[in-house]
Parts: sequence; C-alpha cells; structure tokens
Amino acid sequence: MAIELPKTLRLDLQRPIDPRVAKIEAGEFGGGEVHVVRAAVEVRALSGKLKPGDQLVLAGTVWKDARFTFEGRGTAGAPIVIRPEKPGGVSFTGESAVTFHGEHLIVHDLAFVGVTVSKNNEVLFRVGNGEAKPANHCIFNRLRFENCGSINPADWPKLHLWLMSMRGRGNTVSNSTFSGFKHIGQMLGAAELPKDGLQQLHVLNNRFIDRPKIDNQNGYEILQIGWSGEKAAASGSLIAGNVFENCDGENEIVSLKASDVVVRENQFLGCQGVLSLRLANRVLVQGNLFDGQGQENVGGITLEGSDHVLIGNTFRRLVKQRNYYFWTIAMASGSAENYGDNGDVAGYGRPKNIFITQNRFEHCDSRIAAGTYLRKEFPLLPKNIRVEQNVFIGTKATTVFDFIADDPSGALPKELHESKNTFEP
Repeated sequence: MAIELPKTLRLDLQRPIDPRVAKIEAGEFGGGEVHVVRAAVEVRALSGKLKPGDQLVLAGTVWKDARFTFEGRGTAGAPIVIRPEKPGGVSFTGESAVTFHGEHLIVHDLAFVGVTVSKNNEVLFRVGNGEAKPANHCIFNRLRFENCGSINPADWPKLHLWLMSMRGRGNTVSNSTFSGFKHIGQMLGAAELPKDGLQQLHVLNNRFIDRPKIDNQNGYEILQIGWSGEKAAASGSLIAGNVFENCDGENEIVSLKASDVVVRENQFLGCQGVLSLRLANRVLVQGNLFDGQGQENVGGITLEGSDHVLIGNTFRRLVKQRNYYFWTIAMASGSAENYGDNGDVAGYGRPKNIFITQNRFEHCDSRIAAGTYLRKEFPLLPKNIRVEQNVFIGTKATTVFDFIADDPSGALPKELHESKNTFEP
C-alpha cells in the first residue's frame, strides 16, 4: 500500500543525480585540450591554468610521495577532467596527499594504495582548500583507497587521518572503494557545511569495507555529514546505493549532524554499529538493508531530533546487544525540545513526530526502544511516535516496542501509536 510521506520532509532540497557520472563511467571525457603530466610538480604548474573542457592526464603507473594542490574552473557542460592515461593505471603511494578545489572538476579512476602517514590530522584526498577555496559541483568517481595509514599500530589510535574530506556544494563521490582503514578519523568526512548554500553532497554506489575496531574512542566513523557546531542546519545531501561491510570502528557507522538528508537503498552488512541520526531533523531513511549476519553489537538506527521517516527498510538477524545503542531501532531521550535550525542550539533533540512504516524485521532479537538513556541531563522522552504497517518475523511478540522508558508521569505510552503491524513466529 502506498504511503504518503509527511509534508514536513524537505525533499525539495534534494538535487537530481548529476548526469555526468554516467558519461564518465561510459568513458566520455569530452573533447578539450589534453595536458599529460608525469609528476606532481607538473600538476602544480598547471593549477589554475586549464580551460573548461580540458583534461589533465596522469601518465605512468606509480606516483610515489606525490603531493599537490590543483585548482580548476570548468563549467557544467565543459568540466575539467583529471584522469589516468590508461584506465586504472595510476596508484599514489608513499606519503602522497592531494587537494582539489574550484568548480566543475571531474576526478576519475585514481588509486591510493598503502599510502603512509607520520603526522596528525592528515588528509589523503582533500576536496576544497579551506573555507575560502571550496570545491563546487565536482565529481569524484571510481577512486580507490586501500590499506592507507601508518605501518606502526601504535599510531592508529593517536594520529587522526581522513581518507577523504569534503568542503563545498553540489559535489558527488561515486563508484569508489574505501577499504582496510585502521586510524582514528573518518573514511569520508563532510563536517563543514558551506556558508553560501546547501551542501547537497551525493555519496553514491560506493563500497566501505574492512574497518576494524581499534579501541573505544569516539572518532572512527565511516561517514559523517555535519558536526555539532552546525546546529542541525539543512544539508540536502543524499547517501544512496552504498555498501558498508565489516565496518566496526565505533558505534556510529554513519553519523548525521545535519538535517534534511536522504539515506536510501544502502546495505549495512555485519557492521558493529548503527546509522545514527545524531543531531538532525527531517531525515528520510528508505529501502536500506541492515543485516547483522549473526554478529553481536550490530544495530540498525539510533535517532534523536524531529520529523524523521523510516520506511521500507529491512532489519535482518540483528542479535542481542550489550546495550540499547545497538537496538534495531532506538529513540534516545533528549535535552532540547526543538534542537537545531528552528529552535534550541544546544543539547540533543527530543525524538518527536517520528513515522516508522512498512519496514521488515526478520529474526531480530530486538524491535523498537523508546526513551533510551533517560537521565537527569536528558529528560525529554519521545513524543508523537507512529509505527504502522510493519512486519515482524520470528517473534511471538504482539507489540512493536520491547523497551519503553519508565515515565512516572504516565505520558510516554500515550505518545506511542502502533497500528496495522503484523507478527509472525
């Protein structure tokens, strides 16, 4: 049965998928002048000098210790393309690090294999060169990051490393692979929202794999959009078609600290963590698969804030957890009634006006928790929660909630509305 999505969702903030991604995947690079370079110094010499439609072609195979910043300004119809001379032909090694900024760049088919770091707060692939020099309307396609970081395990929990960081508007990261990452820091970080418009970042059809747990510090997220200083501002970003597999770095696989994000048709496979709607409002979570594959501490979704919609997702084989953070769906207690862009600017938002519908829960040890981590500092319990037309398989339960916080006022149970859900042993 079709469900009408609440009008509170700001889907009008989404932009279309950039059609240039399909063209570059088909090998259509345009017809501008081709500039062949063989070393970082030659890239730096051409920075800021290429014309719309030109191509910067990297020759050779191994670019060791290559460090450069490249600026380019293409147009929507004539982007500047950066690519290898031969498909799959260029691997950055040693202590390489690159930065791209400008407008309408397409960076395609580059690999970073075993790149080493020896200092704190390093970024291997930086998109945007600080607040003053962002990258806008750029595409980063078919990149590969494999086993990058310090060779000394003692450095992993101490030296912060980002495989890729994003700063700017209307950018796309697509068809890329991020694997074998052990450092504290993020595989893909997009914390800084632009000051001059919506972020509208697209993270499409990528693979994030093999992120082992090193220790219990915060900061090992796979993907983060926004940060607490953004006050849950609107992002308009899209996370779609990605695979997260064996990503165990910390509790939060994906951390959303910005509002108006769509998370659609991703697969979370055996990852010891959750999709965290941490500091966000109006997030649409649709058509995703959360498969615990029988492992412990594999959760689904933890949420705070208002007006989220969870529709058409599948939660499969999520086994008993060590705490409520790894619940199949957990709504935490809050400290701010209207956290974010239209209200309070500190704390964590009360979960309210949440719609959970047409999801499948297949052989999960937990169902839905309402009001986790209730304490003096976080007294605001969920409000106006609708759970409708969901299917629970492998349970004798007759209610969707298997944890409801103790509320002496008696108000919480009246805020939890469930209807037309089915339960099958």
